[in-house]
Amino acid sequence: MGEYFNKNLSHFVKDFACRNEVIAKFNNKKPISQIVKEMTFPISEESVIQIIWEYMIEKNIVLLYEPDCKENQQYDIVKKEEAFGKTYFEQIKREAYDKNDYEKVDIAKLRSNKEQLEKLNDFERELLTKLPFKNKEYYIKK
Repeated sequence: MGEYFNKNLSHFVKDFACRNEVIAKFNNKKPISQIVKEMTFPISEESVIQIIWEYMIEKNIVLLYEPDCKENQQYDIVKKEEAFGKTYFEQIKREAYDKNDYEKVDIAKLRSNKEQLEKLNDFERELLTKLPFKNKEYYIKK
């Protein structure tokens, strides 16, 4: 029980102390290795990678499926009120993603092409090589 508590407390502290700083540095296009060096509260590179990956999925920077695929469909739960004050919750479908906003990228081809990797800047190269992309096609926001 103590190990479970310590593990979850560690995750909470990392999220509280580091998440916003990591995301701010990521949004400023700093490479992962530089983010790790510049952190106010030191955390491991694996933790930085995990925070960035979760952020990219959460903010739909990277889609795991085609933009119009049902697996990408998201819903919002909205609290509504009837005329006589009775409240209820309704599930509302979000708008579908526009295919024109995303570029289809084959990660396996990019990773294996040394010339193309050398053309990328440090930020892009580290994202491509360090993030937990599987060797398949992803849809990345332009």
